Amino acid sequence: MIGYVALLVAIVIANRSPASGYELSLYAATPAVVWAGLGVAALAGLLTALSTRPATRLHHAGLGLVGMSAIMLTAMPILRGYRFYGAGDSLTHLGWAREIAAGSLPATDLLYPGIHTFSVAVATLTGIPLAQAMLYVTLVVFPLVFLVTVPLIVRLIAGTPWAYTFGLAAAALFVPINNISVHPVAHPTSQAILLVPLWILVTLTYTYGLSTDSVPSPSSEGTPSPKRAIPDGGWRSGPTAIGVVMAVVSGALVLYHPQQALNVALVLAAIAVVQLALSWLRPGLAVTGHRWLGVQAVIVVVMFLLWAPRFERTVGTITFTLGSFLTGETATGTVVAAKSASLLSLGGSLLTLSVRLFLAGAVLSLIAGLLVVAVLLGRVERGLTDTSVRYLAVALVPPFLVFLLVFTIGAGDMYMRYQGFIMVFITVLGAAGISLAVDRLDASVKPGTGRALALVLLLVVSPVAAMGYHSSPYIFQPTSHVTESQLDGYAASFEHRGEGIEFTGLRGGPERYVDYYYGSQNARTTLEFPGYSDRVTPEVFNAGAYTSTYDEPRYLGITQSEYEREVLLYDGLRYTRQGFEQLETTPRVGRVRTSSGFSLYYLSSDAADPAADVGGTD
Repeated sequence: MIGYVALLVAIVIANRSPASGYELSLYAATPAVVWAGLGVAALAGLLTALSTRPATRLHHAGLGLVGMSAIMLTAMPILRGYRFYGAGDSLTHLGWAREIAAGSLPATDLLYPGIHTFSVAVATLTGIPLAQAMLYVTLVVFPLVFLVTVPLIVRLIAGTPWAYTFGLAAAALFVPINNISVHPVAHPTSQAILLVPLWILVTLTYTYGLSTDSVPSPSSEGTPSPKRAIPDGGWRSGPTAIGVVMAVVSGALVLYHPQQALNVALVLAAIAVVQLALSWLRPGLAVTGHRWLGVQAVIVVVMFLLWAPRFERTVGTITFTLGSFLTGETATGTVVAAKSASLLSLGGSLLTLSVRLFLAGAVLSLIAGLLVVAVLLGRVERGLTDTSVRYLAVALVPPFLVFLLVFTIGAGDMYMRYQGFIMVFITVLGAAGISLAVDRLDASVKPGTGRALALVLLLVVSPVAAMGYHSSPYIFQPTSHVTESQLDGYAASFEHRGEGIEFTGLRGGPERYVDYYYGSQNARTTLEFPGYSDRVTPEVFNAGAYTSTYDEPRYLGITQSEYEREVLLYDGLRYTRQGFEQLETTPRVGRVRTSSGFSLYYLSSDAADPAADVGGTD
């Protein structure tokens, strides 16, 4: 009861404390009582779930508290009334969704139309604004899929009384979200990664020939599986319903992001090769009774080849990656070195950031590694646990090799996408390892010993993981909050701009807002928006040298988020406070549009006469 009251209080206060402007940190701007309420609810739920007999109403109530607390964390931008959440790529994706909704862009013209069409469908069915629909899809639906499917997998492969509980607790850490290349905002590869556990669950069910009634649920958590036998699926089994479902989920991954679909194809191929090898070398093993995954690997590859190569970006990425590796043109560690230098300038360090972002993942990785070693040494019972751990360990090999390849060639921070994919499997293996260790400790030492130790471990890593879920100054990033004044201010500026006058901006032009307002496909192909991605350099901005730098006038949009990011968070590392202040005093620079959180400046030049402004004060 205490936990549910705390959760209700947290939800009500969060909803009644909407953001009044841009918030540099969602955590700092949200009332402390909200976080306290969520913490109490999660702790009460975990204590209840671990101290009551599985499959009872009280146990389920505890699990519900843990799950709802995790969803409230992910959905906090919605509770706080954010107009939109996702200041970079997400605005571009919203622009694509707006084009699809308007009928000006066929979904088949997008490389990854999954979240866009899903968001349009939600908006159409519910009548809510499209931006809000996309928030519900990315902040609620996909995290919920992750939270539901991970514990089901752990329960399937571990089979201990507390497997579902620890599976849910591990899933609530959301370790695949690293806020480097995998984000909680609208970002197709991130949503595809959160969908991977559903694919794993379906794949294991298909491999073992289990019926849908055989897949365990929370209500069956206390039911023992004494033999842990693997049903005989057979190498030559024909098409099955679960096989069709598996193909559908794989196809969905292709549409959400082909990169992740290619990852699962590599995983299927690796396991299929191992299955063949073991069936030839040791025909007496249980693996000969499993369904062979080679056919499903071919199905995924065919779907990928039918879809992805139509887009130049796919071909270019693959060509660049393989070409860089084969020619030896690598830039290993350059991105890491650059980020380390920036962190040192801000008073942080790579070690500090790594602990804040990866502590929970590192702990689960260690436990997962110990579980794999225990299985290989024969210390774990044969059956579903043994074979599942072996399969999942083999599944880690291809993405890890690709991770090393991408890291070696120095392709930006793309390698962290593979880290996020890998952490899905680590979450499952880590949770399974915890549940098996708890079961053994409770049986061999004293009942409750293992659960108590696991609870302490979760209490250490959970707050760190929760603080790293949303971007914030805690991880040396601004929040992804996009305010109404930013969207409306840019929209009005675009509507009333002087003909032919280019825009510019800090760290990049107004491209994301152009994508949102006009539709990103339109902006990139037919609009030819003036100054789409132009930026004013820190040297020009900090010195106020606009009139001597530009041959023609410019519009410069400044948002409150940019000011707080550059001045408060980065302490003038690139764009200084003086540069912002000089916008009001530099000759031939005039503020022509302003609203709460957004200002548009007209930058004249020595070679041109001042132009008419684009409107007055909003």
